[in-house]
Formats: sequence, C-alpha cells, structure tokens
Amino acid sequence: MIAALVLSIALFLTSVGAHLSILGVGRRMLDARRDFSAKLAVVLLVLASHLLVATLFAAGFWLAAELDLGGFDKTPAMSAMDYFYFSLINVTTLGLGDIYPTEHLRVIAGVEALTGFALISCSAQLFWTMMKEGENA
Repeated sequence: MIAALVLSIALFLTSVGAHLSILGVGRRMLDARRDFSAKLAVVLLVLASHLLVATLFAAGFWLAAELDLGGFDKTPAMSAMDYFYFSLINVTTLGLGDIYPTEHLRVIAGVEALTGFALISCSAQLFWTMMKEGENA
C-alpha cells in the first residue's frame, strides 16, 4: 500500500505541475493576443494537457501492475490502449466500470480521479476567464 501511495503522490505532483505549466503558457498566449485563433490554441493546449495527464497515469498503472501492486479485472490482459482508456475515463471522473482496478491500484485510481477533478476545475477557470475577457474586449 505504501508503494501505491508514493506512486500516486508522484503522479499527482507531476500531473499538477505539468498542467499548471501548460495553463500558464495558455494564459500568456491570451495576454499577448485575444483573438479567436489564440482562444482555439488555448483550447488545444488544455486538451493536450489533459491527454498528457491521462498518459502519465496510464504509465503509472502499467508500472504499478508490473510491480505486482494489483491489476485489472479484464480478459484478455491489458494492452497499452486499455491502460490509456481506463486512465482517460478515470481522470475525467466518468468511470464507466467496464475495466476496473484491483488491490492497491484502486488507491492510484482514486488519486487520479481527485487529480482529474482538480485539473478540470483549473481548466474551467481558464475558460471562464477567457470568455469573460472576450465580453470586455
């Protein structure tokens, strides 16, 4: 369980750091230009950031499974796409339940859902600011 918590914290910190850095780039882009193309670029940056977070957690799930911290209730065995799919569904807090973690991987899944909720909130705040500034321009 300790290994899963340590891995979860490392994934959380890496994901939050990367996401906030990418949002900072987007914010600077908006400060420089406030036209429609700049807003579209920011939207693409946010999408890329969320996909990066899902990829980081997918790699974390793979590593945890390799370290025998748990697995997934899925037959046949998990592929790279399965890890990414599960991570993407989990980080968005959608949680379809067609693939689910077992043992200590459940800790990582919980931390990923919390991470996703927090980062989606950060992205929403940037979108709100972007749209609010558009009204005042």
